[in-house]
Amino acid sequence: MIVWLNGAFGVGKTTVARELLNIVPNARLADPERIGYVMRRTFWRNADYQDIELWRRLTQVQVRSAGRTAVAVVPMTITSRRLFDEVTREARVFLLAATRHTIESRITRSAEARAWRSSQLDRCLEAFGSGEFGEVVDTDGRHPVEIASAIAARL
Repeated sequence: MIVWLNGAFGVGKTTVARELLNIVPNARLADPERIGYVMRRTFWRNADYQDIELWRRLTQVQVRSAGRTAVAVVPMTITSRRLFDEVTREARVFLLAATRHTIESRITRSAEARAWRSSQLDRCLEAFGSGEFGEVVDTDGRHPVEIASAIAARL
């Protein structure tokens, strides 16, 4: 089984993924960003690795492989409908949602890529406003354990 956590940068996907690993038996983190980091450090220095076909193929292989022997938990933002359909077709996708204020607050509290995450917020909120990028899970005012438990209950 593949559980994909989608949502705006800074909404809490990785934090919720870690909690899912503690709650869901036989769960394992599958992080496509690691593939992207390698690609950006080699041949595609200035590219968005989601636009690279090789990244999408390797991500599918990584996620499918992990999902054969465990519950693969994938915390990864995808805002392009075409990429979403291509990469997540075998996954159960949950869209972590929150208000702009909540996400901005979470970004501010995090040391990781504050400026970049903030610059992506409008794009993410616009894309995810339709609710077509996964089963919506409201994260406003909820602790990550509570969010992970709600997702686990839906599996």
